Amino acid sequence: MTRSRYVTPGRTAERMEKIRKLITALQEEGYLMRDEIGPMLGLGPSGVRKYLADLRGQVEASWDRGHITVRLTMSSSQTGAFLKRLAATAPARPTGISMTPARIAAAEPGRHFHILADDTHYAIRVSRAPVARDPMVAALFGAGPARMEVRA
Repeated sequence: MTRSRYVTPGRTAERMEKIRKLITALQEEGYLMRDEIGPMLGLGPSGVRKYLADLRGQVEASWDRGHITVRLTMSSSQTGAFLKRLAATAPARPTGISMTPARIAAAEPGRHFHILADDTHYAIRVSRAPVARDPMVAALFGAGPARMEVRA
């Protein structure tokens, strides 16, 4: 698989957006407690630690009254330049299209799916392998008749 160099993968773009959100919040508030950063970014404690490790040099963490507070160490001009660098990266690549049974049936006209209409949700995994007889059935009843190709 080749990857385009001018496109940022989706997860990287999401991470850069969260970094931008954290930097702007620190710029507006002046400081944040580490416990406040997690809910703001939708992360757990280990995720917050990883983001703060990525921003080492731009932010500093210190103990204040039994809590860890995080402050920016950059000036406002450095912060603006940092945010511009984040915004200048390439846009995110769209995520892959999930292959639902309806899409597979549309892509492969010879395949048909019959899904019962009931109130129970269940996942359907569609195998792309050719249809074959179960090995146990073949052991009991033989390989079965040869399949004829249908030509249109």
